[in-house]
Amino acid sequence: MFVLKQFLKALLLPPTPWLILLLAVVIFWRRTWARKLLFLTVLLIFALHSGPINYILRYPLELRYPALIDPKMAGAYDAIVVLTAGSIPAENLIPFPSVDEQMFRRLDEAWRLYKLRPKPILVSGGHVNPFTPSKNENRIAREFLIRWGVPKNDVIGEENSRDTFENAVETQKILARHGWKRYLLVTSAMHMPRSMLVFSQLVPEPIPAPGDFSLGKFDLTPIDLFPSEDAAEELFATIHEYVGWLNYYWRLHNSAR
Repeated sequence: MFVLKQFLKALLLPPTPWLILLLAVVIFWRRTWARKLLFLTVLLIFALHSGPINYILRYPLELRYPALIDPKMAGAYDAIVVLTAGSIPAENLIPFPSVDEQMFRRLDEAWRLYKLRPKPILVSGGHVNPFTPSKNENRIAREFLIRWGVPKNDVIGEENSRDTFENAVETQKILARHGWKRYLLVTSAMHMPRSMLVFSQLVPEPIPAPGDFSLGKFDLTPIDLFPSEDAAEELFATIHEYVGWLNYYWRLHNSAR
């Protein structure tokens, strides 16, 4: 099921839909509707890969849960759970292991919350790609926290999960083992709605503590109206969140029957 989901994700997320539409245009070029489809495809690519549309699509996701500035306002809790993003192993020309920007900012928020109110940090997430061997991604993330001064005994790894749904399932096992109930849930602001949908159902009681906010003040310039590489990456991530939310809503709704 997980492998099938990876293939479906590759088909549903850009740029594959654009390529499929353009292929249909080429195959059926002599049909009148094919030329209209070409115009529509180009229009969609131009609009969705521009700054303003990306901002509008991402805004509701990041608006949903505000940052937890002062963890004391959350009341009592037992642990901090941070969901992993991307880790970069030391291989080929890369001399030292590292993490991508999303993972860095999630870890930074977990570290900030820990410094204000020390609680055990559970780093949840393992190797995602089913076609490659594990590269100790979870350990790389944990080592960042230890390097920043979090005691090793306060950093717990959960590296069996491959997506947000499995994050919740595996996190529940560890929290139950320690007798922990309330916890801060740390992930990217854009990823928080999908995470809270799952965790609130499978691992009560999560307290949203989003980090990695990406939407500051939007200053529209003429350049922002054109497609860009940054906008394409943001579009991929944004659509991934909406599709993921719908997928998890469907899974939870059907499992409750």
